[in-house]
Amino acid sequence: MTRSFARELLAPAALLAAAALACGSAAGASSNDPRGVWLRPEGGVRFSFYDCENGKLCAKVVAAQNAEDRSSIGAVILRGATQTGPNHWAGQIFNVEDGKTYDGFVTVDSPTRLTLKGCLWGMLCSGETWTRVSAPPAAHAMVGDDLR
Repeated sequence: MTRSFARELLAPAALLAAAALACGSAAGASSNDPRGVWLRPEGGVRFSFYDCENGKLCAKVVAAQNAEDRSSIGAVILRGATQTGPNHWAGQIFNVEDGKTYDGFVTVDSPTRLTLKGCLWGMLCSGETWTRVSAPPAAHAMVGDDLR
């Protein structure tokens, strides 16, 4: 059975609060830089982390293996995250299934692993670890993209 990114990671029942992501590795990438493309191994969904909203961090779905997940391509799932410490960011995670936004936290665990955690009321949290696919580009092409 195919596991849908939207159902497994962003669906309210599966996640109450949000999704989680993990970090990846790339040669020459800063150990605390989440910018670049990350893979959610389960389901094969790829996310691009990029600068947005006056230097804040955002992420959106850029590719999906499963047909049922492809409708999420272009959806911004992390919005306006600010760095709260070394390797840590806090912002908002958007749930494409229910249209709701939750508190989100990003931690770069290593140059190749990143964890995204979403929380409802600051207590009910869910997270995942993702793997880096590519290093951050010198000038990210998605800075001007709209925030759906």
